[in-house]
Amino acid sequence: MKKVIIDTDCTIDVTDCDMDDAFAVFYLLSCDDVDVRMITTTFGNNDEDVTYNATAKMLSDLDIDVPLYKGGIYPHEAAYAIKEEVENNDDIIILSLGATTNTQKAISLGMDPNKLAGFVAMGGITEKLQFNKKVMRELNLSIDYLSTRYILERVKKADIITGNNCMAHRYRVDRNPEYNSRFMNYLKPSLLRMTDEFLDEFGERELVVWDALAALYITNPEFFTDHEKNIKVDENLFYGYLADGDDKTVNLPQINEDINAMAFIVDVIEKAGR
Repeated sequence: MKKVIIDTDCTIDVTDCDMDDAFAVFYLLSCDDVDVRMITTTFGNNDEDVTYNATAKMLSDLDIDVPLYKGGIYPHEAAYAIKEEVENNDDIIILSLGATTNTQKAISLGMDPNKLAGFVAMGGITEKLQFNKKVMRELNLSIDYLSTRYILERVKKADIITGNNCMAHRYRVDRNPEYNSRFMNYLKPSLLRMTDEFLDEFGERELVVWDALAALYITNPEFFTDHEKNIKVDENLFYGYLADGDDKTVNLPQINEDINAMAFIVDVIEKAGR
């Protein structure tokens, strides 16, 4: 059983904000071999109040019984909760899906990063993220880049699912999709909204569900090929750019071409029937 803390900037049902965090949460909750120990909220897609409220509403609407802690710049309860959970367990994986602030604060409060079984982050770029010649900003590591630097300097191993490595695995939402599970039906309005917004902004219908792909690495690392990269831990992180250097070796897993990642993720959620 894999014990996971989901650190998220979830903004499901928030106009002009992404819903991939919720997709990742629902996927991990649907996996029989994953124990979601807690969900902590941070900022990124929106501010820390909006992300907390969106996440709390989602859990309440679906009667999901998982501890929720508010984090970010000023709320500290998430950092304390992460620190305590890691201190009491030797096998916690942190899935970082937004600003890395909460993990940085937990380490600053005395959490031993060497006790982590894994630190998996969605974010970072190795080159421009481009849709139809329009460039998208980096998604997570740059939001609080000083916290990202702090963490990378201290964790034993960082698995970073970069925006670039997610680009080949997209999800096309039908105009009137039919789902069986309550999780996918809860996602449905946001998937349709995001498809319309993405089409307006980037001229494409197929979504990249970034955070769900990062969650997939936790459950099925065999679907990926690991790629170690030596990077600089410096001001390049201000832009989320993982520049070549000698400061840190990180792993940038890439989903294998023969894997239909999104079909697998949706199938797991649908079969769970939650």
